[in-house]
Amino acid sequence: MNANSSVRRLRTGLLLLTLGALLCVPVFSKGSGTEFTADILVFAIMAVGLYVQIGLLGLVNFGFSAFFGLGGYLGALLLMKLTPSLLPSLVLTVLATAAIAGIFGWIALKTREIAFTMITLTFAQLLYVLVVADDRWTGGVNGLSGVPRPRLPAILTESTGLNLNTDAGYFLLVLAVFVGVVAFVHRLSRSRLGAVFAGIRENEERMTVLGYDTQRYKLAGFVISGAIGGIAGYLNAALFGFVGPGALFWTVSGEAILMVILGGTATLLGPIVGAVLFVGVSHLAVGYTDHWRLFVGLTFIVLVMFAPQGLVQIVRDRLGRLTPGRIPSGQAARGGPVPRRADPEDKA
Repeated sequence: MNANSSVRRLRTGLLLLTLGALLCVPVFSKGSGTEFTADILVFAIMAVGLYVQIGLLGLVNFGFSAFFGLGGYLGALLLMKLTPSLLPSLVLTVLATAAIAGIFGWIALKTREIAFTMITLTFAQLLYVLVVADDRWTGGVNGLSGVPRPRLPAILTESTGLNLNTDAGYFLLVLAVFVGVVAFVHRLSRSRLGAVFAGIRENEERMTVLGYDTQRYKLAGFVISGAIGGIAGYLNAALFGFVGPGALFWTVSGEAILMVILGGTATLLGPIVGAVLFVGVSHLAVGYTDHWRLFVGLTFIVLVMFAPQGLVQIVRDRLGRLTPGRIPSGQAARGGPVPRRADPEDKA
């Protein structure tokens, strides 16, 4: 019990230290440094959204770029043509992306395994083709440039002095959204719904026999995941003032999957660590060569060979061995409290 308390205190301390360090980024870095950190957080949000499908539900979606790209295009169009305000544009983007994710999910979830992976990839590529073919709304191959940063309500801007047009102000917005998304998914993974997700991932037939409508629960997870992907796309478009058809291309889905796998699917921390590693290695490699994807691929191969369960899993297992009375995380079910996972049929 004391060992567990110590681990919790250590974890809480590390989280607070990390959050404090992130809050200091605008103070100690300028221009590109703040923008680069915001870029990492945006991709971490996208990876966390995909984690809901891969880590909690066991669904390998190779078309997740559809939601990231949709969020970018919808957010850009709303900010440019309807309203520059943050809340209306963000809420409408999330709702529209969630609705489209519901339609895609309703169709895709009628299939399983390889067929599911291929049909989600097809959806993303279909959107990519439609965006490239349209010049009026999406800008075709050139995309949409000049996307403005969203605005806070005037009263909030005056009272806090926070201006989203500055790198520091927008970084704080991205950080706030990142913390909110992570807190939401963490709560979801430990909720009753998260326990059902875990039961479906481990044994869907068993959950069906127990009386759960597994298709409905999978669709709920699919929609939640897609909405988070839309949030990441919205923030990315406003961060760089641009969104192009590349955001919908299948390579973005592959990158998101790499982030989740690199960190590990056993815990919510996995996709966050994977996003930091992926974006960091990519940024470093771009400074040396145009063939930066080669270095990213080599890093991925090495990590898969020596850490097939992800980097976070290795650290947790090492800590489990060093802490008396703790069960190594590799022996526990993934993505949530062991008691909930061990007894998913508890419907009381």
